[in-house]
Amino acid sequence: MIQSNPSSPAFTACPLDCPDTCGAIVERDSAGRLVRLRGNKDHAWSSGSLCGKTAVYHELVNAPNRLRVPLIRRRSGFEEATWDEAIGHIVSRMDGIDGADVLALYYAGNMGLVQRKFPLRLMHALGASFHDNGVCDATAEVGFQTVMGRSVGPDLDEEGDPASCDLFVLWGSDAKRTTPHLMQRLKRLCDGGVKVHVIDIYRTETIAKVEEWGGHGLIVHPGSDAALALGLASRAFDQRAANLEFLKEHCVGAAEFRAEVTGAWPMARIAECTGLKEEQVKALSDALHAAKQPLLKAGIGFARRRNGGEAMRAIASLAATLGHSDRLFFQTGDHFGFDESPIVRPDVRTAPLLPPVSQVGLGRVLDEGAYRAAFVWGHNPAATLPDSVRIRRGLMRDDLFLVVHELFMTETAQLADVVLPATALTEHSDVFRSYGHRTLQVSWRSTKAPADQKSNVQCFSALGRALGFVGDAAFPDERQGPIFEVDEDVIVGDFLAVNRKRFTGDEYHAALKGEPVKLLPRVFADRGTPSGRIELVSEAAERAGAPRVATYLPDDGAGMRGTFQLISAPSSATHNSTYLHVPRHRERLGIPLAHLHPADAKVAGIEDGGGVRVSSEFGAITLTARLDEDLPRKTVRIDGFLNESLVPEGIGVNALTSPEVSDLGGGNVLYSNRVEIEAAATPTPSE
Repeated sequence: MIQSNPSSPAFTACPLDCPDTCGAIVERDSAGRLVRLRGNKDHAWSSGSLCGKTAVYHELVNAPNRLRVPLIRRRSGFEEATWDEAIGHIVSRMDGIDGADVLALYYAGNMGLVQRKFPLRLMHALGASFHDNGVCDATAEVGFQTVMGRSVGPDLDEEGDPASCDLFVLWGSDAKRTTPHLMQRLKRLCDGGVKVHVIDIYRTETIAKVEEWGGHGLIVHPGSDAALALGLASRAFDQRAANLEFLKEHCVGAAEFRAEVTGAWPMARIAECTGLKEEQVKALSDALHAAKQPLLKAGIGFARRRNGGEAMRAIASLAATLGHSDRLFFQTGDHFGFDESPIVRPDVRTAPLLPPVSQVGLGRVLDEGAYRAAFVWGHNPAATLPDSVRIRRGLMRDDLFLVVHELFMTETAQLADVVLPATALTEHSDVFRSYGHRTLQVSWRSTKAPADQKSNVQCFSALGRALGFVGDAAFPDERQGPIFEVDEDVIVGDFLAVNRKRFTGDEYHAALKGEPVKLLPRVFADRGTPSGRIELVSEAAERAGAPRVATYLPDDGAGMRGTFQLISAPSSATHNSTYLHVPRHRERLGIPLAHLHPADAKVAGIEDGGGVRVSSEFGAITLTARLDEDLPRKTVRIDGFLNESLVPEGIGVNALTSPEVSDLGGGNVLYSNRVEIEAAATPTPSE
């Protein structure tokens, strides 16, 4: 239902791939157009504030360069078309293509459950192939689940307070750039006298700010997180700080894990592997032993490595050793426990579901000729996936029919055969659940699309009908409800109704009104592992070829030969590649930079503000050098997605990155990548 009265408040939530999922209030003009978003003070996590990116979301919605009408590629280039013409063209081109030769490509451009996942309904009807969602947090998730089972974690709203927390360890997360509302809680803890330790591989903005507040930053060698965690676990046993009663009652394999780490991690080895001073390790160890109510917050940066899954297993094993497994926070996905079938309708699939293709390795697969058609929504694979040179070459194949549903003419849309214009946040209805806290929010459509844009539900419903997926002949179980003769408001309502038991009466009615709702915790009979307990020894991991217990294996650099460690850091100016099409964010982003340690730059003859060519086995880009003493030696840091029009090679950082996968979960290895640097002419924009 559209929240149609511009004078009444309309509630929504930020759609970006961010754990904060901030609550917002929509401000509209008298014509129902979006004026701006402002923070909703009644949202338990964001409490009325928005980050600098979401605060100007209206500029994205109202951008003059938004896609307004469908486009069809002709010999002379793209031509504007009506929706009927575009859909007719798609139907014609899809004739004779087998479902298994159709690839569904989606990611996290919109985190709403309905708009993100409804297109899967059509993909199931077609019998399409899927990828494995490996590119983001798959490694961290599998590593965590291997030890801990379900991912719920403590309630940071309530526990992240000096009254209920006496130590906070933030491990591998630049929260200032990626979880800004966590920073407010860290400051509150520091002001309350609580010790805060932040572990990362360079002096991030988060470390700098926490140190300013009186906390501690620990800079470890890249890829050494498992060494630190296992070393701390070893010290806990040695110092009689391990919670033996907890290990006996709640864990499987405690004795084997203890035998594995005891004696293996003398202080000198921990220091050598991590680069920390022995007194730093001792201070962190002592703080963990003394804490009665610690909170450990694990990010995902350290898991984006060849040894990342073992690093997460090691951190989870450390938490268990101390008896604080329920005080370790990774994500809150299992807090909600929703049945998403009313959105996706997997029951409409009649063809066998094939094993998913590696999302991380997709460039190789496409470049070798796989698939005859691909549908893309909420994703910009030409910019966001590793080995992007091959990704683009694969998507440009003459024998691959590419359909892209988008807000802007992204790098992927530029390669498409048909481009379909998409709605933005306030122009459709959706349901948002966070993976960083416990609040859910329904976002009813509150503004009109400025032109002929359609939501994912509208777009893929129209495609489904045109492709003939209507009536009993196509779906014998049509009696369960219409498949593509649907309205997104009805889907939202059906989703809430199917999951009605997850809400109290008050929560349910508040959700229907679009108010933020913090759901009560679920009750579980066990941990959700194969044994039902915390697994310090995992037979499932062993069967999959991983070690039985968490193990430190040095990062092998994904077989790359470069001298320098590439750090693909989050950007403070943009969030995802969509923002590169908004003038304010492009201005904030500035010229594409490669951050180097001054000593490394001197050896290479590179000056601050001069050109630097960064290269790997997969590609090369020329950027402007920015010297930074806070970076470790032999590292190159490139922040976020680049404005490719300012890169002479006309491509972004993923031209450098490897399509190899991590040790667990088929995840990316962005932080294992190795590169070389050399002085170059100061960059001039690409044509």
